[in-house]
Formats: sequence, structure tokens, C-alpha cells
Amino acid sequence: MTKILDCTLRDGLHVRDFNDECILAVLNAAENAGLQYFEAGYKMPESIQSAKIKTVIMVDTKNIQPVSKKADCVRVACYPHEIEKALEAVENFHNQGFEVFLHLMTADKFDKYDILKNWKNKNILTSIYFADSFGSFMPEDVERVYKKLENCGFDKISFHAHDNLHLAFTNTIKAIELGAYSVDATVFGIGRGGGNLSLEILLKYFGKDYHPYLDLIKKYFLNDEQKFEARVGGLENVHPLKVKQLYDGIYF
Repeated sequence: MTKILDCTLRDGLHVRDFNDECILAVLNAAENAGLQYFEAGYKMPESIQSAKIKTVIMVDTKNIQPVSKKADCVRVACYPHEIEKALEAVENFHNQGFEVFLHLMTADKFDKYDILKNWKNKNILTSIYFADSFGSFMPEDVERVYKKLENCGFDKISFHAHDNLHLAFTNTIKAIELGAYSVDATVFGIGRGGGNLSLEILLKYFGKDYHPYLDLIKKYFLNDEQKFEARVGGLENVHPLKVKQLYDGIYF
């Protein structure tokens, strides 16, 4: 089954800061929901001392920094022109004992597939990610890039969506249908620009309990009441007149 990576803190950091209380609340929600990966950001927050979930740190290839040993995994993000440096970084972090992901940004513009195909250390990756960095993908774009990575010899492929065209959910479902190893989402879709895929929607799709995330949104992420009420109505399948009761906590 496709795994879920919560990247709320990392993508959300582009638009706001998080205090320790919020960081731990998001972490606890991810643990309680049974998610497999929790991306803590570009460095490990001091408030996270231990976790029951695998913690991920993102490293940008243009500015590679040492990673705290408290992290379980490193995701190395690169643009197409940085691929050689990124592969070297992936190998170095693997040798340091971290689980590693390679994250291809602007994946639709990537054309150096020969480098990936000829790379001899594919087996050290937990998965290779491709990102719809500007939220411009259609489902056929997801399939096209996914197939190219399969043709390069990768058998664990993951997808990171953005929601500029309100297609993050549709595109993520396509990746899941193709057999994605993991997919990313954030609480209430928080993220730069069009935002990301909303975790509560993804949890609904997987048949998991999303109600703790509604409480989380109400307390820490409620920047658009109308959007939240519409979200609750869709998740709970109720008439708009009933949403206010749900929002006030009568049913959850």
C-alpha cells in the first residue's frame, strides 16, 4: 500500500512559522493517524526529541548542510542541472546511515534520464520522488514522468503534488494507481502558492480517521473559515446547513 509522508512543517515553513506546541501537535496527529513518514523541515526542531514515526529532513542540493543524527531519513532535492551533485549527496548521506530519498523538482523539465539510468546505486534509495513543482501537471503528465523513471530502472517511485490548478488530489490518485511507493500531503493543504494536497482528504481516500486533523486545523491552521466549512461538508457528506454543527464540534 502507498505510504503517506506528512510535509506540513517543511512546505508550511514557506508561508509561516511554527511554535513548539504546533510542531508537536502535528507530529502527534501523524503518529496517531498511522502515517509512515514525517518531514520535520530543513533541520530538526529542538522540540522533537523522539518520534514513533520516521522523521525526514530535506536537503537542498544548492546548499547541502549536515543533518542531525536524530533524523531517520534525508530527502535530497535537486533541479535538473544539479543531478550529479544530488546523486553524490544521496550516496554520502546513505553512507552516514540515513535512509535516503532523491527528490526531482520541476520533474517535467528533467531530461537527463541517461544519468539516472546509468547510476549504479539505485538500490540505496528508499524511493525516488518527482515533483509537480508549479502545480501544472495533468494526470497524463504524472503517468508520463512515472513511466520514464520506471524505464530508468527505479521500482520505488513517489510523487509530490502542488494544488495550483486544484489537481493535487487527482494527480496523487493517478500516482497511487500507478503503484507509487509514497505520496506527500500537508494539513489543510498548507504550502506556498497554490498549496499542497490536503492530508485530511488523502486520509478520507485511504479510509483512515481524519477527524483529529479537523481539530488540528481548527486550533492551528484555520485561515479560511468558509473553506474549512466546505471541507467538513465534503468529508462528512452533509448539507451546508449542518456544517456549522459539525464545525462547532457536535459530531467530532
